[in-house]
Amino acid sequence: MTVRANSHRVPGPPGGECGPWNPGLDSHLPRELLPLSTMFRPANVLTSIEKAEELHDLTGLPIHDLVAFRPERLLLHELLIRVTADLSVPSGSRVEDLGINFRQITNAILANHLASRMGEVTVTYDALRRQLSRVIEAELAARLFASDTGAGPKIPERRKGLLGLLLGPLRSASPVATDVPANSSTSAQPEDAIGAWQAGARSEEDALHKAAYRALAKVVTSLLGRHGRIWGTPELIASVATDFACNDYGSEEIGRCIEPYFLEAARQEGFSLLPAQKRPVIMNTKGASAAGKSTMRPEQKALAERIGANWSDFALISPDIWRKQLLDYSSLGAAYKYAGACTGEELHIIDHKLDRYMARKAEARAMSHLLIDRFRFDSFAPASDEPGSNLLTRFGHTVYLFFIITPPGEIVERAWRRGLEFGRYKAVDDLLAHNIEAYSGMPQLFFTWALRADKEVHLEFLDNTVPFGSRPRTVAFGWNGELNVLDVKSMLDVQRFRRVDVRATGPHNLYENPDLLAPENNTSFLLECARRLPRVNFADQATGRIYLCLAAGTPIWADADALHAAMTNPETRAGVLAVAPDVAKRPVIPGPQTPVYLAEHLSIDRIHTLGRWGSCD
Repeated sequence: MTVRANSHRVPGPPGGECGPWNPGLDSHLPRELLPLSTMFRPANVLTSIEKAEELHDLTGLPIHDLVAFRPERLLLHELLIRVTADLSVPSGSRVEDLGINFRQITNAILANHLASRMGEVTVTYDALRRQLSRVIEAELAARLFASDTGAGPKIPERRKGLLGLLLGPLRSASPVATDVPANSSTSAQPEDAIGAWQAGARSEEDALHKAAYRALAKVVTSLLGRHGRIWGTPELIASVATDFACNDYGSEEIGRCIEPYFLEAARQEGFSLLPAQKRPVIMNTKGASAAGKSTMRPEQKALAERIGANWSDFALISPDIWRKQLLDYSSLGAAYKYAGACTGEELHIIDHKLDRYMARKAEARAMSHLLIDRFRFDSFAPASDEPGSNLLTRFGHTVYLFFIITPPGEIVERAWRRGLEFGRYKAVDDLLAHNIEAYSGMPQLFFTWALRADKEVHLEFLDNTVPFGSRPRTVAFGWNGELNVLDVKSMLDVQRFRRVDVRATGPHNLYENPDLLAPENNTSFLLECARRLPRVNFADQATGRIYLCLAAGTPIWADADALHAAMTNPETRAGVLAVAPDVAKRPVIPGPQTPVYLAEHLSIDRIHTLGRWGSCD
């Protein structure tokens, strides 16, 4: 079935002509445009919108978790992951070149080598689905729907068809059957079944059973939360859990199926496989949506050359470049501004799969260098609750984290220009909500990595309020526990910029309470840096001259002349007084007899900054 964009009404911009602050789209895809989403196109999935919505009402699961991808679409997911993680993709000289080159490589492999293997993939998928279904049905029969005699599941009477599956409440579970999976404890209580499945998902070595347990735990937990008890029929629960497991484990099995063909395709097409590294270098760029993360690539390429790493050996992880592979933007017609929304959920799903694939590469000691450019501050890895500790960054021997600081008002302008140039628009309230998430997440991620002792970690904050194509300004930088602060105002901005009002309609009402923007109200992050890091130096951005040095939160020396000059700036003064209030109450702490500059204080081979500052301009 062909999805016709012009058959759907496209909401117009409220309040007049479109522009940065009125881009002409909602933050969520309108219901009437759902058929345009890649998650609901019949060519991609086996589940209709109507069925997914009914299942959502029953289970409480997000509608996008209730869609079953076709095996052809799962093949595309696995191909996108492998081109991203395993092949050297030229980044080019323009921001858009990476995406163009990526899609050329992907299309060549798909058309010339994998399309003819679709029959084999479908057979693999169908067999896998049957296996998953049997395991899931057996688990439900044993743990939730056992008969009094143990002879099999007791099925309650119900109406026929989908309505019956949705509306038929279950009878109270009978005692558990004696014929249950090995190494399991039997119970008719849903909570006990969920606990057993969660334990199995953690400990089971067989990947198929692990996927089945994970799916069952998710579906039954959601049902229990929705209704306070199990609601629905065994067939329905099994169907939903099987779909969920097929989207994940089925995708992985399809990936394993196409692996030899992918490698042969790369050889025949002349595409370079990324070499495994004994000491992987990871560069991770963090910032709000439309902050300019992708514009850092030329400087990161130059840094790679400076540290002796081959840029062509880096996997360039920028999930946004998948969007035009997932969707032909021209198919949206008048709804073209919703291209981002129409691909967002599927992109998130593939990104999740990429994380798992990279974890397997790391276990196999096959990790390459990585450049990571994506918005996410979270991680899908389940092993640690420490914020940011499960990002792909964990696989690096040497880690570079770059935090992009861009004012929210400029982000709105940048997002509009990005839409005009590349076709990916974003609603203002969505941008500002992501802005809050980004600037709230930066401190957590920063301290997680700044205090690591088991890796070499370089951190840099960058002010990206520069003309397009120009190097950003370095705000602060340092290695493992030491921070050199060059621009106090921008460090205060990390807290200041999360105060935006997501309801803003223009620069005039971007902040609900402008009084809170005063520098003295935004010193918490800087103060935390001074207290938690072993050493913090404050230096002039233009020259690199150090004017105040702190150790474990205590001032140990100051350059009186340079400090006096720095304190004439009200933003700098507020920040310095927050971390060292006594410098204004008594004679300045004695310092070196001659000025000390960061370029001299640090060995030149330890200055790995991207941005402009001092003698490194």
